[in-house]
Amino acid sequence: MRNELKRRKKKLTQSVDDSIIQQIRRLNVEYRKSQITFLEFLNFVVYTFRNKGIESLDDHWKPISYFCDLCAIKYDIIAKFETLKEDSDAILNYVQRNNPNHNVTFPDDDPYTTFDRCNEAFKIVPLHVRRSLYELFKEDYLLFDYEYRGDDEYNIC
Repeated sequence: MRNELKRRKKKLTQSVDDSIIQQIRRLNVEYRKSQITFLEFLNFVVYTFRNKGIESLDDHWKPISYFCDLCAIKYDIIAKFETLKEDSDAILNYVQRNNPNHNVTFPDDDPYTTFDRCNEAFKIVPLHVRRSLYELFKEDYLLFDYEYRGDDEYNIC
């Protein structure tokens, strides 16, 4: 089963890579064989969104707000990746409140935070691409209380 999942993942990755290379790269064959970059991926997402519409985006990078009417459901908890440790601790405490013998915890965070990684990755992304991504994900920013900082080249995330 694991080999089958690996094979499918490789096939999907290759298909996505091929699509990105066709749309974004128009250079020599050797360059076309190299792995796509983060910036090329973002350019592909922006290009697809602008030229083909949100429906044409792969489900993995469509905005969350596209999939469901968040306001129609009364959620007990909405966790965010940025506060995942705190949110999951609160959820575990709530779930384990009736069974104190279960003491599940999450490992401590990596000192090199997601915030640091995000800022590092987005340093190379031009302002017009960051603004286009914000346009695509604007409703998610509003729904999940994110602050757009794409115009600040040193504190993007």
